[in-house]
Amino acid sequence: MNIDRRAALAMGLGMLLPVPAFASPTAEMETLLAETPWVGDGEPSRRHVYVVFAPWCPVCKLLFQRTRSARDGVQLRWVAGGNRDDHAINQNLNVVSDRSLDALARVFRQEAMEDLTKNLPAVLRLTQSDMAIKEMAKRINFIGYPTLIFADSRGELQSIAGVPADLDAVFAQVGPWGKE
Repeated sequence: MNIDRRAALAMGLGMLLPVPAFASPTAEMETLLAETPWVGDGEPSRRHVYVVFAPWCPVCKLLFQRTRSARDGVQLRWVAGGNRDDHAINQNLNVVSDRSLDALARVFRQEAMEDLTKNLPAVLRLTQSDMAIKEMAKRINFIGYPTLIFADSRGELQSIAGVPADLDAVFAQVGPWGKE
């Protein structure tokens, strides 16, 4: 193999140039959502599904009720959204402040919640959640609540709006996602 001086020089200079790191859409979405205040539902697992919900949404409540049974080792990570009025904002503030499954269940049972509208840490967390949802909506076909977001067994980003007819089939598709 003959390499002339010009080709060798070009290869050497090319190796000195920085190479941009291109993250996959799945990795970018995982980073975005992992840093969002989510509520864990189930045992921590590399196989997880982010569920963007609205506290006023009856379909979200239905999904919550249908996912109370076994999920084949898949953890759900509920992300608060749908801040359409003061009541919904306060419900979401309670969820992101407490970050517990109990707070999320109280929202879906429509129980009275503490007024956290002046709780700055909760307001900041909810703002972070809103910003993440807006960024996420640019990257996937976000059409409403609830939206399930996960990496499949091939590492491809998937999103499903609504309550799938066969949740077991959806959970069987979920593959490991970068961070636990």
